[in-house]
Amino acid sequence: MSITPPNEVANIARGKWQRILCSIAGTFAIWTLAACQQPTPGPSIGVGNPYPVSNYVCDGTRLAVRLMGESASVSVDGAAAIDLPAIGKSGTTFSNGRQTMLIEQGRTSWAMGRATPVACTGG
Repeated sequence: MSITPPNEVANIARGKWQRILCSIAGTFAIWTLAACQQPTPGPSIGVGNPYPVSNYVCDGTRLAVRLMGESASVSVDGAAAIDLPAIGKSGTTFSNGRQTMLIEQGRTSWAMGRATPVACTGG
């Protein structure tokens, strides 16, 4: 039978505690790093399409609009899109004479014929 000196028993116990604490610290570090990882961002609106669609509702009329610089492609209530050329120098009024879309200070309005433009929501 061998007798282990008290200092050696203390060293063995201290070693076990150090391994346990290192294991806990390592686990905590892994959890912390995992929590800090950023998720992979999804594709941006309009990726692959330089003219993304913006959806509006104007007094019950649904518009799907693509602004293309010199014109706007507008689908009214799901119908085939029509092209409205930009009129004026500001490039914020699009009209073919029958349908008119106005964009002023970030607000969109829609008018049919000579009717007063109605405010749109969405975008």
